[in-house]
Amino acid sequence: MYNVIAVSRRVPDFNHPNALCLSVDITKPEDIKKAMQQGIEKFGRIDVLANNAGLSGNITIEEETMSHMREVFETNYWGTFNTIYEFLPYFRANKNGTIINNTSMHGLLPRYRGAAYCSSKFAIEGLTGVARLEAQKFCRVMAYELGWFAGTGLNNLSVGKITEIPEYQKIRDFYGNVNYKFKNKLETAVKNIIDEVEYKEMRHRLMLGDDCLYRVNKEMEIRREDWIYSKEMIPGCTEIIAPAPSPKKQEKKNLLHSVFSIKNEYSKNKRKHKVLTVMGVKMKFETSGK
Repeated sequence: MYNVIAVSRRVPDFNHPNALCLSVDITKPEDIKKAMQQGIEKFGRIDVLANNAGLSGNITIEEETMSHMREVFETNYWGTFNTIYEFLPYFRANKNGTIINNTSMHGLLPRYRGAAYCSSKFAIEGLTGVARLEAQKFCRVMAYELGWFAGTGLNNLSVGKITEIPEYQKIRDFYGNVNYKFKNKLETAVKNIIDEVEYKEMRHRLMLGDDCLYRVNKEMEIRREDWIYSKEMIPGCTEIIAPAPSPKKQEKKNLLHSVFSIKNEYSKNKRKHKVLTVMGVKMKFETSGK
């Protein structure tokens, strides 16, 4: 049984001893701090931060408004940044924590009329990667990218505009559609996410839904083709100063270091020692230098 602190702008009519439902505007850091404190007071600690709030939009770049772009970024990106910013010191003090961010498959690949939504989700992907790198000593971080799951749409929170500009009509999709009928199962996806969090080692990403897997695979094929083109067709950007060692030479070097090494160490009184390691056995010699 899990304890859940569920936050949204509108508190649902739901009561359970293992749930604390709070009204929180994640664009306001003071709201997040207050909710954290209330959660800790009720349950004793917080182990997992899950960012899932989001706004969407269906407008071409040319027809976008600055106010709508900022509104989407305020919730999607800055809301996620605000919660991570507040929770990282707490997790660091506890030397334990987990952050999972819903970045959507559109944090990995674009869609038509998705300037606000895709841009914000791509930004969250970047933020998630930085957090994973920086907090690796005390916090696990993962992005989960969802395809289309019935019942999770943001239609009531979306701004849509069918373009009247001919050049933006009947746009070709780079990725195409899955050519068979399918239904992504939300309950199974939620269980997959929970199971992944329960593992000692989480993946960097968890991609869920057949449409997500299909389209991300197409995007990786496109990137691979671009990589091959860049490698083969555009040489001369780099001057190799010293070639990298061959795999066999690197393997021998690593083996040598594992058998024999010598390095300097300093004691608490700042005296310098030479530490010689041979076949895993350490020998320490004091030197006259400091």
